[in-house]
Amino acid sequence: MPDQIKIQGGFVVVFEGIDGVGKSTQIERLKSHLEGLGYDVVTLRNLGGSPIGEALREVMLSETPRPPLTDMHISLAIQSALIDVIDQARAKGQIVLMDRGPYSLAAYQIYGTGIEGDLAWQHVEAGLDAIHPELSILMTADIETSLDRGREHSGKADYFESKPVEYFENVSQGYIEMADKYSMQILNANRPIEEIARDVSDLVGCGARWRSSGH
Repeated sequence: MPDQIKIQGGFVVVFEGIDGVGKSTQIERLKSHLEGLGYDVVTLRNLGGSPIGEALREVMLSETPRPPLTDMHISLAIQSALIDVIDQARAKGQIVLMDRGPYSLAAYQIYGTGIEGDLAWQHVEAGLDAIHPELSILMTADIETSLDRGREHSGKADYFESKPVEYFENVSQGYIEMADKYSMQILNANRPIEEIARDVSDLVGCGARWRSSGH
């Protein structure tokens, strides 16, 4: 087997969007595409992405009653462990494809739940500074259709998926506002999978060329 292509300092791509919008599908397609080109690729998810993160994910998605700030602190604990995993991947020259990143903390906790903004925004900014994604992609689609897809995929509605449509309208609006604030690339996910995959590949290719050019 030929040696895998390494990227100095690694390369991180974050996929964002509500459940059922198609992030996992596009991540797996991109992973296969990049591995076919010879790159060393790792996929991670937030919530999750590490042994402790996966354990805390179970708590986060459970029906256990708790105040909104507790969810934020669980998210931060997961993010803290995930940053260490990403640092290790960068050191190995890997491409990291993330199913959600720090943006989701703002989308779900600030815009969705409505917790006090200043403290949460500090943690969002700290997470972005630590992870420093080279590319962030926001996938958007019809909310109710996406939620139906997400529930069908998981087999049941989890703690967040059980929330009313209005909650996800707030989350989606938050994502749109962050896309402008953080220069995220927006992709319309109400299209054929192959068409979206081509757009994703083009975005990652441009990002990789930009990085390698030293600009």
